[in-house]
Amino acid sequence: MGQKQVWALYEAAPESYYLHQKFLNDVQFTEDSSTPFKGTWQYYPEQFITQPSSVLKSTSVTLPVSFKEITGTNQTYGTFIGHFKIPKQFVGRRIAIFIPNQYGAYKMFLNGDFILRLGEVGKDPSHHQTENAPKIAFFVVEKEYFTITIQASNFDPQHGGLENPMRIGIGTTIGRQFQQMMMSIGLVCGAVLGIGMFTLMFSVFQGVINRSSIRVFVFGVFILFLALHNLFSAPYAYTTFTNISWLWGARLEYLFTYLAVTFFISYMFLLSRRYLHPIVYSVAMCVLIMDMMVTLFTVPEVFQRFAFYSWVISPIVIVNFGYGFYLTLKSKEQYSSVNVWAIILLCVTFFHDFLLTLNLLDSFNLSFISTSFYALLIMFQQSKNYAQHTSHIEQLNNSLLELNSSLDHKVQERTSQLHQLNQKLERQIQIDALTGAFNRRALNAEIQRLFTLTQNHTHYSLAFAMLDVDYFKNYNDYYGHLKGDVILQDLVKLIQQALPESAYVARYGGEEFAIILHNIPSQVVLNMLQQVLNAVRDAQFEHLNRPDQKQYVTLSMGVAWMDRNHPYSDIHELMKAADIQLYAAKDAGRDQYQPSGT
Repeated sequence: MGQKQVWALYEAAPESYYLHQKFLNDVQFTEDSSTPFKGTWQYYPEQFITQPSSVLKSTSVTLPVSFKEITGTNQTYGTFIGHFKIPKQFVGRRIAIFIPNQYGAYKMFLNGDFILRLGEVGKDPSHHQTENAPKIAFFVVEKEYFTITIQASNFDPQHGGLENPMRIGIGTTIGRQFQQMMMSIGLVCGAVLGIGMFTLMFSVFQGVINRSSIRVFVFGVFILFLALHNLFSAPYAYTTFTNISWLWGARLEYLFTYLAVTFFISYMFLLSRRYLHPIVYSVAMCVLIMDMMVTLFTVPEVFQRFAFYSWVISPIVIVNFGYGFYLTLKSKEQYSSVNVWAIILLCVTFFHDFLLTLNLLDSFNLSFISTSFYALLIMFQQSKNYAQHTSHIEQLNNSLLELNSSLDHKVQERTSQLHQLNQKLERQIQIDALTGAFNRRALNAEIQRLFTLTQNHTHYSLAFAMLDVDYFKNYNDYYGHLKGDVILQDLVKLIQQALPESAYVARYGGEEFAIILHNIPSQVVLNMLQQVLNAVRDAQFEHLNRPDQKQYVTLSMGVAWMDRNHPYSDIHELMKAADIQLYAAKDAGRDQYQPSGT
């Protein structure tokens, strides 16, 4: 079958097209496991398309792959298109693709429909914006065959393309695996951070300022910046809980690296001058200060390249370390074998990552593992030294153990309190304190997300309802504000019980509330809202201060509906339409809803 015939099949009957593709990828995963999302893809160099082309020239590639492996340079752009088949039992289920940090920017499409982006893809550096963070693409397929298109661009000479392996599976499974990975990184960073805090506090509680206490303090600061470096380095765990832009994320990654190196070589300099000559130390510090200044005031393309060339000082420092250790062995002085092996481990892994940056190795970054392991090793050695030093004086030893226990308990207690506080703050940010519904800030974020999603998918729909408690001012005047707060709480509970779990209920302000219903037919939406009105009526909450004949609490609603036949230019227009209908419901006698755009 010719290419044009195959293309005609794709346009007329996609399933037949897939069956004729020699590069159709059969991905197998289970309810509780994911699988690598790789296989054979078609790569269209220097083209941004969303569907296969019978006219444009393409190359068959196997992911993961870099631009350089395909075209000989990483400074380019193109489109990867892959055809996939999943098990039939997962058709109609929520599928997810985990995309680790890639180098550059990309946009992902499912069967030609946009589902995810990272950065801004462009055909030249002026239109391209790099971003580096892990992402998860969620989607639902109606058939077992589907096409994934990834438009990618990069203008960094060292890396580019889809170099890091992706995974596919059920949405819950991918989400769980992602959270487990990020939690593991967080635990390691937390452990290293705890070691740094312990070391700092120990140096402070010594109460004596001398070379030894300063050295311990500097080592503690080094461990702190090491933990922050690990948090901001690949796989960029900081992106899961902060809104820091990629530019500042990249800056902080490099700044924390420089600060960690600064305090490490300062620690070695304080440990013994033979390990780092004053001239070498001064030159290294000048280079690091310049690196930090360049990082603060330039763009990544500049400070990353500057950092790359700054590596020229590292062999001098390493040779100085080696020569100092040689002098220690020659003079038969005591030394820490753990410290020696830890430094060797660091040097080897840093050299490994340097070769990886040059694309001379097919591996992954080891600096996160080695630096964390180094902190644990050095802390182990420090503990051993302190124990040996104080073992001859029983009273001081007992005091030290008591202090260690107290500090450890405080660190655990503060960590637990901080964790609980973070959870409480995270909930408080989104939840209205009085009613338990989502607050205005959370509502704005959710309506923005669903509005954009509905605009990008023509078969999606979005219903937005504004609710108002009828004669609520009269209620407060008659029963008091405390009773008014109670009735708002009871109303939210009734509304949430009358609606499905997928409904989004938020307090808009005062006695006004909002309901968002996504991808639900208009008639079903109206039936649901009628159920809410009926539930409030049936509850018969007393309201004797109404100017009408009713003596119980009621609601008025205005509803706006958005789909491809009822578009809105922006969110404000959608919300304004619902608000107008709310006033129409009040003018029509209250205790009812008024729909718009249905």
